[in-house]
Amino acid sequence: MFSKPIFKQSIKTNWKLWAIITIVASVILSGFIIGYDAEGYASIAAAAKGTAFSSLLSSMDSLLGNLENFYKLIGLILGIVYVVFTANTLVVSEVDSGSMAYTLSTPIKRSSVIFTKSLYLILSVILMYVIVSLAGLGTSQLKYNNVTGYPITEDIEKASETLDKSEGYLSEHLYLIKDNEQAMRDAAEARDMDLDAYSIYLGEVIKDHSYEEAAKIITDERRDIYEDDDDMEDDDIEITTEELIKNPAMILASNDALKAGASVQGISVNEYRQFLADEITALKAEKNEENKGKSQPTVMITKANRELLLQAVIDSSAKALNMNSAQVKDNLTLIKDPTALEASMKATDLNKKQIITMANHAMVSSARSVDAALEFDTETYFWLSLGLLILILAISSVSFFASTLFNRSGLALAIGGGIPFAFFLLTMVQQLMDDAPVILEYLTITTLFDTDAILASGEFGWGLVALGTIAFVLYAASNVIFTKKDLPL
Repeated sequence: MFSKPIFKQSIKTNWKLWAIITIVASVILSGFIIGYDAEGYASIAAAAKGTAFSSLLSSMDSLLGNLENFYKLIGLILGIVYVVFTANTLVVSEVDSGSMAYTLSTPIKRSSVIFTKSLYLILSVILMYVIVSLAGLGTSQLKYNNVTGYPITEDIEKASETLDKSEGYLSEHLYLIKDNEQAMRDAAEARDMDLDAYSIYLGEVIKDHSYEEAAKIITDERRDIYEDDDDMEDDDIEITTEELIKNPAMILASNDALKAGASVQGISVNEYRQFLADEITALKAEKNEENKGKSQPTVMITKANRELLLQAVIDSSAKALNMNSAQVKDNLTLIKDPTALEASMKATDLNKKQIITMANHAMVSSARSVDAALEFDTETYFWLSLGLLILILAISSVSFFASTLFNRSGLALAIGGGIPFAFFLLTMVQQLMDDAPVILEYLTITTLFDTDAILASGEFGWGLVALGTIAFVLYAASNVIFTKKDLPL
């Protein structure tokens, strides 16, 4: 069934276009990753809210979300260009030019010819997107260290110079920054924070990292316990960092988890036990406070009014310091200036402690948002990459089917290229229009590759199965049609 000479000839004819598209796609994907600015893109996405571009920019508050535009647009169009022209070259152009007559005059069976050519197109597409995906994976690891470790942010880069430690090592031992006053100052400056706010931020990050490592240990232990229990699903067995944040007492039941958490904090196991005890006490006190409905002095700062109060503080601080609000918003440490504090207290009826707490909270929240944006979920990345690959294979089957159905290159290119490009244009319309007609979803197979669902960990599997089915059916039909049709030889 497989013909080695035909496969070699297909490679020789099409390798240049394959190499160009593969290199271009890899470079563009790497450029998306290298050029990602978590703070900058978040501002752009916020500014675009309510415009025609909001759907295109709304996901830019995370690195993988930012890559969605590559997977839905750039990666898609590059794949379409490759499969349309390659499918046309593989079959119909040879029929149209007469070279297929020479190929079929050899002892190679017609079924072997078409099977090998379809296999070449499938394998070349797979290899292309495997290389592109690996390029993105490698770039993200080299740039941010976020594939195999914690993201390297500006404070870690700066502190690594001060402490003469590698960035990767320091990202896993953040307590070294906390233990060095100069490193703290340099790191805080790198994140546009003062020492007070940065100390709070660093403490939160170290705590979350310790919970994350403990969660891995506890999950592994639970997998061993429930290994033979068919009623327990993976989601039931897994313990997440979020669960431990809400209930840190779970760590106390595992010695290995205690050791892992203590190691991240750079303290002894006994000290970590005490730390957890303090956290548990604080959580209980916070819960009691909420149940009793106690309010803070003068003005109760809730999630609902915090943003409005912060804006009022920023505006009054800017006015007192003869600046515009954007300058203060970009450097929230200015709020703590005595003149700005005085003006803010008069404008909001908040006291000094509340304003400083609000400023610290805003700075820490902003820094944590940047950290979260740089996190890299390898499972999500895998499904984005696999989804695009299956989509391109489905589109390639359309082009290949047209290439075997017609005997004239122009007609095959018009159908086999026109349909995929129509799919792409409909995708563009859907991306640019917030209120795009629902019917457009049913006019293109690209909607079966639901990147929004993948990023949100929703249901997307059936769409990929449908795309795989389309590819299988059309490739199979192409082989049957070409084997049985009359050719103008």
